[in-house]
Amino acid sequence: MNAEEAFSFIRYEDEPGYFLRPSEKQKSHFRPLHITTTMSGIKVNKVLIDGGATISLLPERMLMKVGKHPDDLVPTNITVTDFSGASTPAKGLVTLGVKVGSSERNTVFVVVPSRASYNALLGRDWIHGVGAVPSTVH
Repeated sequence: MNAEEAFSFIRYEDEPGYFLRPSEKQKSHFRPLHITTTMSGIKVNKVLIDGGATISLLPERMLMKVGKHPDDLVPTNITVTDFSGASTPAKGLVTLGVKVGSSERNTVFVVVPSRASYNALLGRDWIHGVGAVPSTVH
């Protein structure tokens, strides 16, 4: 393969590495890792597993859906910064029992005003806490 055929390339210790453009079948595996969980006894779909997130997030619109009220939030001064660098102050913290398969763990969520396409985000705090190894097709 040469540079003209490559989709992208990196250089490591002066050695070029070329990558082919992904096929349509490979592109179908680029989607985010979403699962369905039970949170405090309520089934919740579109839960994003994100190994790049330090914390777990719950969009404010989901609070009542998982049986909690804004009065249940623990105050916090956390500000969440997204990948674009925009910062949003958190509304508070809430602890929910999260069950995935046979694994159940109380998880602290940072509640944020968000229009995210997911219903919750499980970050590294949850991933490491349950000993999960998120994997997608490579």
